[in-house]
Amino acid sequence: MAYTAPQRQLLSRYFSVVDGPEHADIYLVRNLPQEVAATLNGVYSRSSKSMRDQFLDRLQQGLAAVGKTIEDLGAMEAPRDLLSAVMADKSGQFLKTYAIDHGHNSLREGSVVHLAIERVSQLVTRFIQRERRCSFEESSTRYISFSAETHWRDPDVMAAGFECAEAYEAVLRETFSLYTEITDSVLRHLQQVRPLQPTEKESAWLRTLKAEAFDAARYLLTPAIFTKWGMVADARTTADVIAELLSHPLAEFRTVGECMRTQAQTVLPTLLAHAKPNAYLQHQHVLLQQLAARLCLTETKPVQGAATGHTTLLQHDPDLDSRLLASLLYEHTQKPFAEALSAVKALTDGQRHTLLNETMHARSKHDAWPTGLEGAAPFEFEVLLDFGAYRDIGRHRKGFQQQQVLTTAHGFAVPPLVNDAGLNARYCEVLERTAERQRLIAERFPLAAGYVTPFAFLQRVRIVFDPRQLAYFIELRSGPEGHFSYRKVALDMHAAMQRVSPLFAQFVRAQHGEAFLGRMDSEQTADERKQRRMLAAGDL
Repeated sequence: MAYTAPQRQLLSRYFSVVDGPEHADIYLVRNLPQEVAATLNGVYSRSSKSMRDQFLDRLQQGLAAVGKTIEDLGAMEAPRDLLSAVMADKSGQFLKTYAIDHGHNSLREGSVVHLAIERVSQLVTRFIQRERRCSFEESSTRYISFSAETHWRDPDVMAAGFECAEAYEAVLRETFSLYTEITDSVLRHLQQVRPLQPTEKESAWLRTLKAEAFDAARYLLTPAIFTKWGMVADARTTADVIAELLSHPLAEFRTVGECMRTQAQTVLPTLLAHAKPNAYLQHQHVLLQQLAARLCLTETKPVQGAATGHTTLLQHDPDLDSRLLASLLYEHTQKPFAEALSAVKALTDGQRHTLLNETMHARSKHDAWPTGLEGAAPFEFEVLLDFGAYRDIGRHRKGFQQQQVLTTAHGFAVPPLVNDAGLNARYCEVLERTAERQRLIAERFPLAAGYVTPFAFLQRVRIVFDPRQLAYFIELRSGPEGHFSYRKVALDMHAAMQRVSPLFAQFVRAQHGEAFLGRMDSEQTADERKQRRMLAAGDL
């Protein structure tokens, strides 16, 4: 299509290429109101025109309705605002008809919202960040001191009267005080046992020691502590998250859901039409708790004091090695999968090893595992680990994870550095008192008691990873710079893999061994790596 000069000028504002080639005409869509962009995506399947031409058609129709033409836009300073004025109603009607009334949810995925969510508890944060279709970036408990933060106080617990409210306040007061004390004491201890070496940079040395101190001290943080994070999600996912929050029994969750809806609706008014409380979700919160109680699944004998976690392999594919090889080959054969699997099974163990070695030996440190390695039944684990470590594991959303309601019933973990710094007795004393107070609150408010369940307490979670994701998780989380607790989980998972699938396990680069101050080397070279990246990007 030949464009006029005003059309060309307008298109260049919203599309990175105006005159594309005959083949592979690819361009950025930019600066458009979100629902206008979603509409243009939606009309693709109903028209033979390009997105640029669809944009011009719909804009001209909207302008004509208010007595203007495209030529009138040339002198205007804020065309985006005018686009919203002349196209929003039409876009909204289209989206309502197709995305809402007709259930075409893919149209909701064409608009993305970026929210900054601040001063909310770790409990509501963990709930939202279970969502696998979002991207999140959160304040790190490893590199940031939380000593200046405040806590959420559940209004139902506070309104319940002296006993529950006082127990809640006592947990926050005592654990937070010890958090600050341990941060300082462990840092001083590390400075004594691992002084700065003549060849080391002081800034990197101190960053490493502080990170280790924060890693130990964070076991005293509670999920009531405020945090902040960014969230990027499409409209469909955002609406689902908001509906879950608005349907939750806890007051903070509903408040956060309402605030998210208010802000997101400013750019996605039509696409968030269904972001509201859901009666079915509300019913599930009540019903499933009742069913668990009916089956006697809600009571457990509390473990007193310090305890250790463990990893249990629940299920795996007994034909894993053969299935993985058949899956890798499948796209390159014309045979049914059953025949490919049969051919691989007919090989000897040595032949299978040779084939897998041929496919894997050239993989470098930064190469992803082949996609075909998702083509076998997943590994299913049940892990008992401290909640602090699970916050990191929970970021691996390419898989299925379930976390039980936070409890103090399984005992608590003791970071080695707390013991090394001579703080073990005080640490255990505080957490044992905390467990008593948490259980008192949990008798009346089992969900709200999660706010005062420090990160140290062990929680039971179920993790289901396909072989490719499990291999990635083990290689990443077993690194010496990682937290000692999730390193153990990663290495335990690798050990389980070695038992049931020794062939596949040979190619997973688990990093074994002790890792005292394991991130020291990476911190010492961090500045050089950053400078190399900047040079490569042309920023220096």
